[in-house]
Amino acid sequence: MGQINRVSAAFRNLLSMKILLVGLVVSTFFYAGHAVAHPQTEAESQEKIKALISKTFDQPNLKVQTTPIVIEGKVAIADWTQGQKGGRALLRRKHADWEIIACGGAGFKDPSAITSAGISKGIAQKITAKLRTAEAPLSAQKIKQLDSFDGVVTMSHGMQHGSDSKH
Repeated sequence: MGQINRVSAAFRNLLSMKILLVGLVVSTFFYAGHAVAHPQTEAESQEKIKALISKTFDQPNLKVQTTPIVIEGKVAIADWTQGQKGGRALLRRKHADWEIIACGGAGFKDPSAITSAGISKGIAQKITAKLRTAEAPLSAQKIKQLDSFDGVVTMSHGMQHGSDSKH
């Protein structure tokens, strides 16, 4: 009988260890799922950015073309054209979504314009360097079109493209 109790006790200890191990694995899985800040591939981010810009600025007979898009961490600059007009959108990622924080033209090639929109100097320098590289193969006419947006328009959440813009 004592031997059965010893086996039974050993079995209970082994079972307790397995339950503890399963609990540890499950809790680690859930913790890791919440600790990761909504990972996105660059391709997923670019598609979300294109969709946001289209949803915000497309007109029935005049769609926005968005390319190239450069991303540095949670900040992006998207070049866009719509008919004869063009410019650049500065975006920031919040969780899994992107939001347009400002629209501009040639100024967004300068890191100081990016920092004035609340982006860190380091990120601003990196993203403008990426923008120069991405725009290098573009024609002079295309660059002129992208640079043509007059000034900087700061976007508020939910703001739509209005007829009073200067571009």
